[in-house]
Amino acid sequence: MDIERVRKELQESALREFPNPERIGCPDPEILAGMSRGIVTMTQPQLHHITHCSPCFQTFLAIRQEMRQKRHARIRIAVAACAAVVVLGTVVYFTGIARRVPPVQIASVATPATLDLRPQTETRGLEQERPAKPPLILPRKRLRLTLYLPVGADEGQYSLQLLDGQLRTLLKQQLTATLQGHVVTAVAELDLSALSPGLHTLAIRKSGDEWRTYSVLLQ
Repeated sequence: MDIERVRKELQESALREFPNPERIGCPDPEILAGMSRGIVTMTQPQLHHITHCSPCFQTFLAIRQEMRQKRHARIRIAVAACAAVVVLGTVVYFTGIARRVPPVQIASVATPATLDLRPQTETRGLEQERPAKPPLILPRKRLRLTLYLPVGADEGQYSLQLLDGQLRTLLKQQLTATLQGHVVTAVAELDLSALSPGLHTLAIRKSGDEWRTYSVLLQ
């Protein structure tokens, strides 16, 4: 499965399928800009509006693109400034003037966690409706995550993705679901430690079926 193609289709759908010429319910431009830059915390209703209002989503993506370009420019400057330091460090290392002590490698132990999707109201396909229940909560750690799949789910191979507010894929994994104690269960190894806090979307589907999406709060 082409994950990049799925992401682009989701993004293009949000940009095309939700015209709002009267800008009904749109946040103030300053608030939208603040959310795009991560200065203002985005609520679940605001996330729902932005992904269901093509003008707001277009503005949101444009600001994010501008931020990425500025960040890349800063990175290029930093790389150029560090080049001389890197060369000097290499000379020192190989001439024995200074001896580098390898850092101690500390094994990262996965934290056990569980998500029970059985009582949750999932969204199918590309629709992004407001969930009837609060978002699921996960810690930003390296997790060994046990998933209890919804009632009616079958055993077999599943695809899992974690998406950010722009529906970009942050993590993806293939899972094997089996029946354990009358519950279809799957286990995923996820490293969430480097991700930003806030609302995300967990997408799961069995091969050949529609995506089921759930709101997840990383904290």
